[in-house]
Amino acid sequence: MTQQQISLLLDIPDRTLRDWKNNRNKLYSLLESLDYADAKEKINGIDINDIVIFNPKEYSYNQFWQTSKNSEQKVYYIISNYLSTMQSNDIKQLCKNFGKTLVKSVLNDKYKKMYKKGYISTGVMDIPLTGIYNKNETYKEILRMINDC
Repeated sequence: MTQQQISLLLDIPDRTLRDWKNNRNKLYSLLESLDYADAKEKINGIDINDIVIFNPKEYSYNQFWQTSKNSEQKVYYIISNYLSTMQSNDIKQLCKNFGKTLVKSVLNDKYKKMYKKGYISTGVMDIPLTGIYNKNETYKEILRMINDC
């Protein structure tokens, strides 16, 4: 597995993995030698491309309004939609269900894409984005909520 795969699958921060690579080389080498698909299957791991059963009752309100019952949803969309609400209880639930590392990964991806596009479209008007995504105040507030999980 790559360092990024290890981090996402096992919810281990990159900083810890860099330390392991230098100071616990045998452990890191063991993890690196594992096949991602095999490791994921053995621990019932989840990644952003998986489709899972979404239970709307776990969150403050149903972002997938097409049904009030459990439904199959892509992990990326669940995380992305509920990060947009900025509801701390929902963000805590995301961390509980998917792990901090995966939730942070989706947050980073979402903001990088918005800033690459250069604007946020509200449907009525486009709001221009300037600067660096991780300096955005909303991004920093959501990241704080994730770190507080």
